[in-house]
Amino acid sequence: MRRVLFFMPDNPLKKNAGNRTRALSMLSYFKSRNFEIDFVSEYFTGRWNETDIKAFEDSGFANNTFVIKKKPSKKNILFYLLFYKLPNFFYQNKAWFFPLQFPELVTMRFKRSFKKILKSNNYDYIFINYASWATLVENNKFTKNAVKVIDTHDFITAQHQRKNDIGQSFKEEIRRISLFDIVLAISVEEQYIFSQFSKNKVVLAPMMLDKPENGNLVKEKQYDLIYVASDNIHNQKSAHWFFNEVYPLLPGNIQICIIGQINEHLSIKAPNIISINFAEDLSIYYQNARVALCPMLTGTGTKIKVVEALSFGIPIVCNTRGVDGLINKTNNGCLVSDDPVEFGNNIMKLLTNEAEYKKQAENALMAFSMNYEKEECYKKLDTVFQIV
Repeated sequence: MRRVLFFMPDNPLKKNAGNRTRALSMLSYFKSRNFEIDFVSEYFTGRWNETDIKAFEDSGFANNTFVIKKKPSKKNILFYLLFYKLPNFFYQNKAWFFPLQFPELVTMRFKRSFKKILKSNNYDYIFINYASWATLVENNKFTKNAVKVIDTHDFITAQHQRKNDIGQSFKEEIRRISLFDIVLAISVEEQYIFSQFSKNKVVLAPMMLDKPENGNLVKEKQYDLIYVASDNIHNQKSAHWFFNEVYPLLPGNIQICIIGQINEHLSIKAPNIISINFAEDLSIYYQNARVALCPMLTGTGTKIKVVEALSFGIPIVCNTRGVDGLINKTNNGCLVSDDPVEFGNNIMKLLTNEAEYKKQAENALMAFSMNYEKEECYKKLDTVFQIV
């Protein structure tokens, strides 16, 4: 039986963000191929508690679960400062007078604990999520003969371009992904960028989802529009744009369902808006919605909410950033515009023109089946992990 050490700093069972859905889909793949999985996470980053850890252990996604703390308790503040805070400052800022210009999330304490797991076990694959945690395998002799794989999730330099020097950040990002034998890119754009500058194997591994059993069969829809979003800064800016610029142009009787932590950043209240902070099962809401919204002004990478909507055959109205990462940029079920008036017109076109709606719904299903349906994606991953 093949063994994989799978590191993900967040808790994949908290399915309230696309990155967690992505990690869960990868764990599901390894489980379906009978890998023995050791799962490693970071306590504070993932906001774990004992109940969460027990739930993950009981989920069956891993054979062994390690949730490690990257820093000690602050009860002894002198010990905390002298033996963690100060040495770790110099470790994470190796040339602190010349800032690294790229996020380093690995601490000395965490890397030591990670090494202990590697030292005690032999793995066929070491799977790391995010370039910001890539140094877990750097200069680490305990990786032994394991194939090192990184799931990049996103182009981090683009995410932090307003904070850091782009040239230095990009150089560091490429250096980090070059520490691995295989690089998984979630979007065609990232595959292109990374493959141009990295000498290792860069593979397109798009988001993969099950095809819903009931799809979009509900005839009488409860919601005209569905908007699913977490509370990251890109969603906050985009949601405010939509509700300030587009929403006032729409008829007041359009029923809008907003799901996710984005609700915590929206002050708008109206009888036609239903706000749900967390939904354990999104399928119920997708089945009861006619059109999906993805207002995105900034950000990079594939928008998981777009792929989810495609899987249900739901047309999507989005900005240009909403189709980032999609393999097909046209005839994919998305109506795209960055102009508020046209954005609103696209919504009304789908809600009032049945022929247009049917056409875009069919395009959505086709785009999903060809590019993101789980079993088809699994077959492509089989070639990456040499499964015959």
